[in-house]
Amino acid sequence: YFCYLLKSNATAKSKATYVGFTVNPYRRLRQHNGDIKNGAFRTCRFRPWVHIAIVAGFPNKITALQFEWQWQ
Repeated sequence: YFCYLLKSNATAKSKATYVGFTVNPYRRLRQHNGDIKNGAFRTCRFRPWVHIAIVAGFPNKITALQFEWQWQ
């Protein structure tokens, strides 16, 4: 399980960020960027996105989701 931080690269001054949870951070980034289906609605306006941080090593889904909630 992973939690990740994305930053928008839409413009040089973009400050939009997004925190999420996934089991596959690279596939999820492609979804956020519209390369494949099922991206988050909230991220469609600020494409493209890049990873700033990926946190791994959670023992279970609940722990990862708790961390995501605190990070937001």
